[in-house]
Amino acid sequence: MGIRFNAGSATLKMLMIGGIVLLLLIPLSMLRGVVTERSALRERAYERVAEGWGGDITLGGPMLIVPTERLVTENDQTRVVRCDLHLLPATLNVDANLKLEPEPRYVGIYAVPVYLAQVRLAGRFDFATLQPLLARSDVTYLWEQSRLRFTLSQVQSLREVQTASIANQDLRLRPATPGVYRGVEAPVDLRELMKAGSIPFDFQVLVAGSRELSVLPLGSTTTAALKSGWPHPSFQGAFLPASRSISADGFEARWQVLELNRSYRQAWLEGEVNEATLAESAFGVGLFQAVDIYQRGERAIKYALLFIALTFLTFLAWEHIARVRLHPLQYLLVGLALSMFYLLLIALSEHVAFALAYLIAAVALVMLIGVYVAGALKGRARGAAASAVMTVVYGLLYVLVLSEDYALLLGAIILFSALAAVMLATRKLDWYAVTPAPPQTEEGHP
Repeated sequence: MGIRFNAGSATLKMLMIGGIVLLLLIPLSMLRGVVTERSALRERAYERVAEGWGGDITLGGPMLIVPTERLVTENDQTRVVRCDLHLLPATLNVDANLKLEPEPRYVGIYAVPVYLAQVRLAGRFDFATLQPLLARSDVTYLWEQSRLRFTLSQVQSLREVQTASIANQDLRLRPATPGVYRGVEAPVDLRELMKAGSIPFDFQVLVAGSRELSVLPLGSTTTAALKSGWPHPSFQGAFLPASRSISADGFEARWQVLELNRSYRQAWLEGEVNEATLAESAFGVGLFQAVDIYQRGERAIKYALLFIALTFLTFLAWEHIARVRLHPLQYLLVGLALSMFYLLLIALSEHVAFALAYLIAAVALVMLIGVYVAGALKGRARGAAASAVMTVVYGLLYVLVLSEDYALLLGAIILFSALAAVMLATRKLDWYAVTPAPPQTEEGHP
Protein backbone atom coordinates (compact mmCIF):
# COMPACT_ATOMS: atom_id res chain seq x y z
CA MET A 1 0.00 0.00 0.00
CA GLY A 2 1.51 3.36 -1.02
CA ILE A 3 1.68 6.50 1.03
CA ARG A 4 -1.12 8.90 0.27
CA PHE A 5 -0.12 12.54 -0.21
CA ASN A 6 -3.20 14.55 0.60
CA ALA A 7 -3.43 18.08 1.84
CA GLY A 8 -3.26 16.93 5.44
CA SER A 9 -0.54 14.28 4.96
CA ALA A 10 2.17 14.41 7.60
CA THR A 11 4.69 13.21 5.04
CA LEU A 12 3.77 15.98 2.63
CA LYS A 13 3.95 18.48 5.51
CA MET A 14 7.46 17.35 6.40
CA LEU A 15 8.56 17.53 2.76
CA MET A 16 7.21 21.06 2.51
CA ILE A 17 9.02 22.07 5.70
CA GLY A 18 12.22 20.51 4.36
CA GLY A 19 11.78 22.61 1.22
CA ILE A 20 11.37 25.72 3.37
CA VAL A 21 14.60 24.90 5.22
CA LEU A 22 16.44 24.60 1.91
CA LEU A 23 14.83 27.83 0.69
CA LEU A 24 16.25 29.61 3.74
CA LEU A 25 19.74 28.82 2.47
CA ILE A 26 19.33 31.82 0.17
CA PRO A 27 19.06 34.51 2.90
CA LEU A 28 21.71 32.72 4.98
CA SER A 29 24.17 32.77 2.07
CA MET A 30 23.38 36.46 1.61
CA LEU A 31 24.14 37.02 5.29
CA ARG A 32 27.55 35.40 4.86
CA GLY A 33 28.16 37.77 1.97
CA VAL A 34 27.29 40.69 4.24
CA VAL A 35 29.79 39.48 6.86
CA THR A 36 32.50 39.13 4.21
CA GLU A 37 31.76 42.58 2.80
CA ARG A 38 31.80 44.30 6.20
CA SER A 39 35.00 42.51 7.16
CA ALA A 40 36.61 43.73 3.92
CA LEU A 41 35.50 47.30 4.71
CA ARG A 42 37.16 47.04 8.12
CA GLU A 43 40.35 45.76 6.48
CA ARG A 44 40.36 48.77 4.17
CA ALA A 45 40.00 50.96 7.26
CA TYR A 46 43.17 49.36 8.67
CA GLU A 47 44.95 50.04 5.38
CA ARG A 48 43.92 53.70 5.37
CA VAL A 49 45.19 54.17 8.93
CA ALA A 50 48.43 52.38 7.99
CA GLU A 51 48.96 54.82 5.12
CA GLY A 52 48.69 57.87 7.35
CA TRP A 53 49.96 56.62 10.71
CA GLY A 54 51.87 53.38 10.25
CA GLY A 55 50.91 49.77 9.67
CA ASP A 56 52.50 46.42 10.40
CA ILE A 57 56.08 47.37 11.27
CA THR A 58 59.12 45.13 10.78
CA LEU A 59 62.47 46.38 12.01
CA GLY A 60 65.88 44.88 12.56
CA GLY A 61 69.35 45.67 13.68
CA PRO A 62 71.77 47.54 11.44
CA MET A 63 73.74 45.97 8.64
CA LEU A 64 77.03 47.23 7.23
CA ILE A 65 77.05 47.56 3.45
CA VAL A 66 80.56 47.59 1.97
CA PRO A 67 81.04 48.26 -1.78
CA THR A 68 83.49 45.87 -3.45
CA GLU A 69 85.23 45.75 -6.81
CA ARG A 70 86.44 42.70 -8.67
CA LEU A 71 88.23 42.34 -12.01
CA VAL A 72 86.57 39.94 -14.40
CA THR A 73 88.10 38.86 -17.72
CA GLU A 74 85.80 37.70 -20.50
CA ASN A 75 86.71 37.29 -24.19
CA ASP A 76 90.10 38.88 -23.60
CA GLN A 77 88.42 41.92 -22.09
CA THR A 78 88.74 42.95 -18.47
CA ARG A 79 86.05 44.86 -16.70
CA VAL A 80 85.35 45.98 -13.14
CA VAL A 81 82.34 44.42 -11.39
CA ARG A 82 80.96 46.28 -8.42
CA CYS A 83 78.99 44.45 -5.77
CA ASP A 84 77.83 45.27 -2.24
CA LEU A 85 78.92 43.10 0.68
CA HIS A 86 76.46 42.90 3.59
CA LEU A 87 77.82 42.33 7.10
CA LEU A 88 75.57 41.54 10.07
CA PRO A 89 76.27 42.22 13.77
CA ALA A 90 77.59 39.59 16.13
CA THR A 91 75.09 40.52 18.85
CA LEU A 92 71.79 42.35 18.64
CA ASN A 93 69.64 43.30 21.62
CA VAL A 94 66.17 44.67 20.88
CA ASP A 95 64.05 46.33 23.54
CA ALA A 96 60.63 47.66 22.48
CA ASN A 97 57.77 49.14 24.47
CA LEU A 98 54.50 49.47 22.52
CA LYS A 99 52.45 52.27 24.05
CA LEU A 100 48.85 52.27 22.87
CA GLU A 101 47.42 55.65 22.00
CA PRO A 102 44.52 56.61 24.34
CA GLU A 103 42.16 57.02 21.40
CA PRO A 104 42.05 54.65 18.41
CA ARG A 105 41.94 56.06 14.89
CA TYR A 106 38.51 55.92 13.25
CA VAL A 107 37.63 55.37 9.61
CA GLY A 108 33.86 55.61 9.48
CA ILE A 109 32.54 53.33 12.22
CA TYR A 110 35.73 51.25 12.38
CA ALA A 111 38.18 51.83 15.25
CA VAL A 112 41.82 50.93 14.63
CA PRO A 113 44.15 50.66 17.65
CA VAL A 114 47.50 52.37 17.04
CA TYR A 115 50.71 52.54 19.03
CA LEU A 116 53.96 54.44 19.43
CA ALA A 117 56.85 52.04 20.04
CA GLN A 118 59.93 53.14 21.93
CA VAL A 119 62.64 50.90 20.44
CA ARG A 120 66.28 50.47 21.31
CA LEU A 121 68.65 48.35 19.23
CA ALA A 122 72.11 47.84 20.64
CA GLY A 123 74.92 45.42 19.92
CA ARG A 124 78.27 45.16 18.19
CA PHE A 125 79.98 44.12 14.98
CA ASP A 126 82.86 41.65 15.46
CA PHE A 127 85.40 41.96 12.65
CA ALA A 128 87.57 39.27 14.18
CA THR A 129 84.77 36.79 13.50
CA LEU A 130 84.01 38.24 10.07
CA GLN A 131 87.66 38.29 8.93
CA PRO A 132 87.67 34.73 7.46
CA LEU A 133 84.70 35.75 5.30
CA LEU A 134 86.62 38.74 3.93
CA ALA A 135 89.85 37.02 2.92
CA ARG A 136 89.41 37.13 -0.85
CA SER A 137 92.51 38.38 -2.67
CA ASP A 138 90.64 39.05 -5.92
CA VAL A 139 88.23 41.49 -4.25
CA THR A 140 88.92 45.13 -3.35
CA TYR A 141 86.90 46.33 -0.34
CA LEU A 142 86.01 50.03 -0.42
CA TRP A 143 85.84 50.47 3.34
CA GLU A 144 85.78 54.26 3.12
CA GLN A 145 82.48 54.12 1.12
CA SER A 146 80.64 51.87 3.55
CA ARG A 147 77.12 52.53 4.77
CA LEU A 148 75.31 51.52 7.95
CA ARG A 149 71.65 50.68 7.26
CA PHE A 150 68.94 50.53 9.91
CA THR A 151 66.31 48.17 8.48
CA LEU A 152 62.70 49.34 8.69
CA SER A 153 59.77 48.13 6.58
CA GLN A 154 57.93 51.49 6.60
CA VAL A 155 60.19 54.52 6.76
CA GLN A 156 57.18 56.85 7.02
CA SER A 157 56.38 55.34 10.43
CA LEU A 158 59.63 56.69 11.91
CA ARG A 159 58.64 59.52 14.26
CA GLU A 160 61.90 60.35 16.03
CA VAL A 161 65.55 59.28 16.04
CA GLN A 162 66.76 59.83 19.58
CA THR A 163 70.15 58.12 19.32
CA ALA A 164 72.09 56.82 16.31
CA SER A 165 75.74 56.01 16.92
CA ILE A 166 78.47 53.54 16.03
CA ALA A 167 81.71 53.30 17.99
CA ASN A 168 80.39 56.21 20.07
CA GLN A 169 80.22 58.43 16.97
CA ASP A 170 76.91 60.09 16.11
CA LEU A 171 75.49 59.33 12.71
CA ARG A 172 73.51 61.52 10.32
CA LEU A 173 70.81 59.29 8.87
CA ARG A 174 69.29 59.69 5.42
CA PRO A 175 66.92 57.71 3.20
CA ALA A 176 68.44 54.40 2.20
CA THR A 177 69.57 53.72 -1.34
CA PRO A 178 67.86 50.81 -3.15
CA GLY A 179 69.01 47.53 -1.67
CA VAL A 180 68.06 44.23 -0.12
CA TYR A 181 65.81 45.82 2.52
CA ARG A 182 64.25 49.23 3.12
CA GLY A 183 65.26 51.61 5.90
CA VAL A 184 67.50 54.57 6.65
CA GLU A 185 71.29 54.69 6.51
CA ALA A 186 74.38 56.75 7.16
CA PRO A 187 77.84 56.81 5.53
CA VAL A 188 80.56 55.18 7.64
CA ASP A 189 84.32 55.07 7.04
CA LEU A 190 85.43 51.69 8.35
CA ARG A 191 89.14 51.95 7.63
CA GLU A 192 89.99 53.01 11.18
CA LEU A 193 86.96 51.61 13.00
CA MET A 194 87.51 48.00 11.95
CA LYS A 195 91.00 48.00 13.46
CA ALA A 196 89.38 47.89 16.90
CA GLY A 197 87.95 44.48 16.05
CA SER A 198 84.67 45.10 17.89
CA ILE A 199 82.44 48.03 16.96
CA PRO A 200 79.47 48.84 19.23
CA PHE A 201 76.30 50.51 17.95
CA ASP A 202 73.26 52.05 19.61
CA PHE A 203 69.96 53.13 18.05
CA GLN A 204 66.98 54.56 19.90
CA VAL A 205 63.94 55.49 17.83
CA LEU A 206 60.22 56.15 18.14
CA VAL A 207 58.11 54.23 15.63
CA ALA A 208 54.36 54.55 14.93
CA GLY A 209 52.38 51.51 13.89
CA SER A 210 49.17 49.53 14.18
CA ARG A 211 48.32 45.88 14.78
CA GLU A 212 51.81 44.29 14.50
CA LEU A 213 55.47 44.79 15.38
CA SER A 214 58.06 42.30 14.11
CA VAL A 215 61.84 41.97 14.46
CA LEU A 216 64.45 40.66 12.02
CA PRO A 217 67.04 38.54 13.89
CA LEU A 218 70.09 39.95 12.11
CA GLY A 219 72.51 39.28 14.94
CA SER A 220 74.56 36.10 15.21
CA THR A 221 72.84 36.08 18.60
CA THR A 222 69.63 38.09 18.76
CA THR A 223 67.71 38.75 21.96
CA ALA A 224 64.46 40.69 21.95
CA ALA A 225 62.16 41.95 24.70
CA LEU A 226 58.75 43.31 23.75
CA LYS A 227 56.15 44.67 26.14
CA SER A 228 52.89 46.58 25.93
CA GLY A 229 49.74 47.45 27.84
CA TRP A 230 47.67 45.48 25.28
CA PRO A 231 46.13 42.49 27.11
CA HIS A 232 45.56 40.27 24.05
CA PRO A 233 48.89 39.63 22.27
CA SER A 234 49.17 37.22 19.37
CA PHE A 235 52.76 35.97 19.10
CA GLN A 236 53.64 35.15 15.51
CA GLY A 237 56.38 34.72 12.98
CA ALA A 238 59.22 32.25 12.63
CA PHE A 239 59.94 32.02 16.38
CA LEU A 240 57.75 31.99 19.48
CA PRO A 241 58.96 33.71 22.65
CA ALA A 242 61.20 31.77 25.02
CA SER A 243 59.31 33.29 27.95
CA ARG A 244 56.21 35.43 28.28
CA SER A 245 53.77 36.79 30.83
CA ILE A 246 50.26 38.02 30.02
CA SER A 247 47.83 39.78 32.33
CA ALA A 248 44.98 42.25 32.20
CA ASP A 249 47.60 45.04 32.40
CA GLY A 250 49.49 43.90 29.31
CA PHE A 251 52.23 41.49 28.33
CA GLU A 252 55.98 40.98 28.30
CA ALA A 253 57.79 38.51 26.05
CA ARG A 254 61.41 37.57 25.37
CA TRP A 255 63.07 35.83 22.41
CA GLN A 256 66.54 34.47 21.70
CA VAL A 257 67.47 33.52 18.12
CA LEU A 258 70.83 32.19 16.91
CA GLU A 259 72.46 32.44 13.51
CA LEU A 260 72.02 28.67 13.25
CA ASN A 261 68.24 29.15 13.38
CA ARG A 262 68.18 31.25 10.19
CA SER A 263 68.62 30.46 6.51
CA TYR A 264 71.21 33.20 5.82
CA ARG A 265 74.76 33.80 7.02
CA GLN A 266 76.46 36.74 8.71
CA ALA A 267 77.98 37.97 5.47
CA TRP A 268 76.66 37.75 1.91
CA LEU A 269 77.13 39.41 -1.44
CA GLU A 270 74.46 41.35 -3.26
CA GLY A 271 71.96 38.97 -4.86
CA GLU A 272 72.60 36.02 -2.52
CA VAL A 273 69.88 37.04 -0.03
CA ASN A 274 66.64 38.83 -0.90
CA GLU A 275 63.99 40.61 1.13
CA ALA A 276 61.69 37.56 1.21
CA THR A 277 64.45 35.47 2.81
CA LEU A 278 64.94 38.05 5.54
CA ALA A 279 61.18 38.40 6.09
CA GLU A 280 60.81 34.63 6.60
CA SER A 281 62.93 34.88 9.76
CA ALA A 282 60.92 37.72 11.34
CA PHE A 283 59.10 37.24 14.64
CA GLY A 284 56.99 39.49 16.81
CA VAL A 285 53.57 40.24 18.20
CA GLY A 286 50.19 41.27 16.87
CA LEU A 287 47.60 43.30 18.77
CA PHE A 288 44.91 40.63 18.58
CA GLN A 289 41.31 41.83 18.67
CA ALA A 290 39.76 39.72 21.44
CA VAL A 291 36.22 40.42 20.20
CA ASP A 292 36.10 40.01 16.43
CA ILE A 293 32.43 40.65 15.71
CA TYR A 294 32.63 39.37 12.15
CA GLN A 295 34.33 36.16 13.16
CA ARG A 296 31.68 35.56 15.80
CA GLY A 297 28.91 36.48 13.36
CA GLU A 298 30.30 34.01 10.84
CA ARG A 299 30.44 31.32 13.52
CA ALA A 300 26.81 31.96 14.49
CA ILE A 301 25.66 31.76 10.86
CA LYS A 302 27.40 28.39 10.45
CA TYR A 303 24.97 26.92 12.99
CA ALA A 304 21.93 28.83 11.69
CA LEU A 305 20.58 26.14 9.36
CA LEU A 306 20.84 23.43 12.01
CA PHE A 307 19.11 25.57 14.61
CA ILE A 308 16.35 26.46 12.15
CA ALA A 309 15.88 22.81 11.19
CA LEU A 310 15.71 21.71 14.83
CA THR A 311 13.26 24.53 15.61
CA PHE A 312 11.02 23.38 12.77
CA LEU A 313 11.32 19.76 13.87
CA THR A 314 10.34 20.80 17.40
CA PHE A 315 7.31 22.70 16.10
CA LEU A 316 6.33 19.74 13.89
CA ALA A 317 6.53 17.33 16.81
CA TRP A 318 4.60 19.83 18.92
CA GLU A 319 1.85 19.93 16.28
CA HIS A 320 1.17 16.22 16.57
CA ILE A 321 1.70 15.84 20.30
CA ALA A 322 -0.46 18.83 21.26
CA ARG A 323 -2.77 18.30 18.24
CA VAL A 324 -2.40 21.83 16.89
CA ARG A 325 -1.66 22.93 13.34
CA LEU A 326 0.74 25.40 11.73
CA HIS A 327 0.58 26.30 8.04
CA PRO A 328 3.77 25.93 5.92
CA LEU A 329 3.65 29.69 5.31
CA GLN A 330 3.84 30.19 9.06
CA TYR A 331 6.94 27.98 9.13
CA LEU A 332 8.42 30.18 6.40
CA LEU A 333 7.72 33.37 8.33
CA VAL A 334 9.27 31.88 11.49
CA GLY A 335 12.32 30.81 9.45
CA LEU A 336 12.72 34.30 8.02
CA ALA A 337 12.51 35.75 11.53
CA LEU A 338 15.21 33.31 12.68
CA SER A 339 17.39 34.37 9.74
CA MET A 340 16.80 38.07 10.45
CA PHE A 341 18.30 37.56 13.91
CA TYR A 342 21.80 37.21 12.43
CA LEU A 343 21.52 40.36 10.33
CA LEU A 344 20.32 42.28 13.37
CA LEU A 345 23.18 40.86 15.43
CA ILE A 346 25.87 41.92 12.95
CA ALA A 347 24.39 45.39 12.45
CA LEU A 348 24.09 46.08 16.18
CA SER A 349 27.52 44.68 17.06
CA GLU A 350 29.17 47.32 14.86
CA HIS A 351 27.89 50.02 17.22
CA VAL A 352 27.60 48.42 20.67
CA ALA A 353 29.39 45.67 22.59
CA PHE A 354 28.86 42.21 21.11
CA ALA A 355 27.22 40.84 24.27
CA LEU A 356 24.71 43.72 24.34
CA ALA A 357 24.06 43.35 20.59
CA TYR A 358 23.37 39.65 21.03
CA LEU A 359 21.06 40.32 23.97
CA ILE A 360 19.03 42.93 22.05
CA ALA A 361 18.75 40.76 18.93
CA ALA A 362 17.84 37.63 20.92
CA VAL A 363 15.22 39.40 23.06
CA ALA A 364 13.66 40.95 19.96
CA LEU A 365 13.52 37.56 18.23
CA VAL A 366 12.16 35.69 21.27
CA MET A 367 9.41 38.28 21.80
CA LEU A 368 8.49 38.24 18.11
CA ILE A 369 8.31 34.42 17.95
CA GLY A 370 6.35 34.26 21.21
CA VAL A 371 3.77 36.83 20.11
CA TYR A 372 3.45 35.26 16.66
CA VAL A 373 3.05 31.70 17.94
CA ALA A 374 0.53 32.85 20.57
CA GLY A 375 -1.57 34.45 17.84
CA ALA A 376 -1.14 31.61 15.35
CA LEU A 377 -2.08 28.91 17.88
CA LYS A 378 -4.58 31.09 19.71
CA GLY A 379 -3.04 30.47 23.09
CA ARG A 380 -0.82 32.65 25.27
CA ALA A 381 0.57 29.63 27.10
CA ARG A 382 1.79 28.18 23.80
CA GLY A 383 3.40 31.50 22.88
CA ALA A 384 5.12 31.63 26.26
CA ALA A 385 6.33 28.05 25.79
CA ALA A 386 7.74 28.93 22.36
CA SER A 387 9.52 31.95 23.86
CA ALA A 388 11.00 29.78 26.60
CA VAL A 389 12.26 27.26 24.06
CA MET A 390 13.81 30.00 21.90
CA THR A 391 15.43 31.56 24.96
CA VAL A 392 17.18 28.28 25.72
CA VAL A 393 18.15 27.77 22.06
CA TYR A 394 19.76 31.20 21.67
CA GLY A 395 21.36 30.98 25.07
CA LEU A 396 23.10 27.83 23.85
CA LEU A 397 24.03 29.53 20.58
CA TYR A 398 25.67 32.36 22.53
CA VAL A 399 27.83 29.83 24.37
CA LEU A 400 28.87 28.39 21.01
CA VAL A 401 29.71 31.80 19.59
CA LEU A 402 31.87 32.76 22.58
CA SER A 403 33.76 29.48 22.74
CA GLU A 404 37.05 29.66 20.84
CA ASP A 405 38.56 26.23 21.42
CA TYR A 406 35.51 24.07 22.17
CA ALA A 407 32.96 25.41 19.68
CA LEU A 408 32.86 22.22 17.61
CA LEU A 409 32.59 19.95 20.66
CA LEU A 410 29.89 22.03 22.32
CA GLY A 411 28.02 22.41 19.04
CA ALA A 412 28.01 18.65 18.44
CA ILE A 413 26.82 17.93 21.99
CA ILE A 414 24.07 20.58 21.94
CA LEU A 415 22.72 19.61 18.54
CA PHE A 416 22.82 15.90 19.37
CA SER A 417 21.00 16.55 22.64
CA ALA A 418 18.32 18.65 20.90
CA LEU A 419 17.78 16.01 18.22
CA ALA A 420 17.68 13.25 20.83
CA ALA A 421 15.06 15.14 22.85
CA VAL A 422 12.80 15.47 19.78
CA MET A 423 13.29 11.82 18.84
CA LEU A 424 12.52 10.58 22.35
CA ALA A 425 9.44 12.79 22.61
CA THR A 426 8.05 11.35 19.36
CA ARG A 427 9.37 7.79 19.62
CA LYS A 428 5.89 6.27 20.13
CA LEU A 429 4.16 8.43 17.55
CA ASP A 430 2.70 6.52 14.59
CA TRP A 431 3.48 8.92 11.76
CA TYR A 432 1.44 6.83 9.28
CA ALA A 433 -1.63 7.12 11.46
CA VAL A 434 -1.25 10.83 12.14
CA THR A 435 -4.16 12.91 10.86
CA PRO A 436 -4.04 16.58 11.68
CA ALA A 437 -6.71 17.74 14.05
CA PRO A 438 -8.47 21.05 13.74
CA PRO A 439 -6.83 23.85 15.70
CA GLN A 440 -7.90 24.25 19.31
CA THR A 441 -7.95 27.17 21.67
CA GLU A 442 -5.92 27.21 24.83
CA GLU A 443 -8.93 25.93 26.81
CA GLY A 444 -9.24 22.91 24.50
CA HIS A 445 -12.44 23.90 22.61
CA PRO A 446 -12.59 24.18 18.77
